[in-house]
Amino acid sequence: METGQAGFAAVVRLVEGFNDIRGRDAGGTRVVPGESCSVSKGKEEPRRARRTDQVSLSRALRLSVPAEARPAPVNRRDWLRQRKEELQAARTAARQRRNLLRAEIMSAAQDIAREERSAARLEAERLKAEARSARTYAREDERAAAKFERGQPKRPAAKTKTLAKEKSKLVSYAELLRLRK
Repeated sequence: METGQAGFAAVVRLVEGFNDIRGRDAGGTRVVPGESCSVSKGKEEPRRARRTDQVSLSRALRLSVPAEARPAPVNRRDWLRQRKEELQAARTAARQRRNLLRAEIMSAAQDIAREERSAARLEAERLKAEARSARTYAREDERAAAKFERGQPKRPAAKTKTLAKEKSKLVSYAELLRLRK
């Protein structure tokens, strides 16, 4: 048993030594002195390089603009107050535009309603005038027809078969047919 434990201990020492040489801990993960173990150095360095590039680019851009053209530095509270005022002014302007549009729309709707009412009134007047002229024409036609009739010679009345005075009583259908012949 001792030889087995001794052999195991030797293997553990060998592995620990190998890990020590390679810069790894007993679990096999890489150990870099002075850095946290959460992000590997291989991932951290490109990020850091990109960030420094961005910072240097933005600084170069800022410095490329002459000092008199650069905006004055503003603290956050003043910037927020100014932004709030701008937004309130924009809201007020939008509200005024909406009110103007609403007023224009209402005015146009009232104009349209007024025009429709006047058109309906004109149409009613036209129909009334047509009815009046139609009545006038009908009266004139009746007068002309009556005048024409008065000018015509009198026609003798058509002779109809009538019952004699004494036979003004109810008669049967057969008698009526006989009288008609």
